[in-house]
Amino acid sequence: MKKFVFTTTILFLALGAAASAQNDTDVVKEVRAAYAAAKEKIQQRQEETGEPRNDAVVTLHYNVPATGPRTTVAHCYFDLDTDEDGAHYYPYFITLKYNVAAREFYEEYLFHPESGRLQFVFIQQDTYEGTKNEERYYYDDLGKLASVNIKGERTIADAALVSYAEDLRAIIPRFLDFSY
Repeated sequence: MKKFVFTTTILFLALGAAASAQNDTDVVKEVRAAYAAAKEKIQQRQEETGEPRNDAVVTLHYNVPATGPRTTVAHCYFDLDTDEDGAHYYPYFITLKYNVAAREFYEEYLFHPESGRLQFVFIQQDTYEGTKNEERYYYDDLGKLASVNIKGERTIADAALVSYAEDLRAIIPRFLDFSY
């Protein structure tokens, strides 16, 4: 009887792991499709309609003691909706490019266009050894981390990454709100 219970338990755990792996694979496929759709939307908006795409670019130049001049470029693509309450900005894709001394950093954040949940994060950075780290984080529809792909070292904890992404997403509508 103990063998039966043990075997059944192992079987259910194995099936659960297989189902989870399949779900994570599906999440990665869905996120990659959403990423491609966002990039296409960015590219085609101005080409097809002649309308300017909805985006905001902020460039900061500053000097930090001991590391020298820095430049940070934040680029946010958003959907815009207006009603009697004014304009509403819904960021769906944000990029950051910046440097620290001679090291270059690049980040992308993809948000679900309807729910606003974080779907994907890409981080690329120069290392001190002259190579590049690349990190990819895929999130499911509930905001749960579904898959991680890292080449090099992991540089940020998941909770901090999600919090930072949400801060980025929230700051753009505040920056563009001229209803005061």
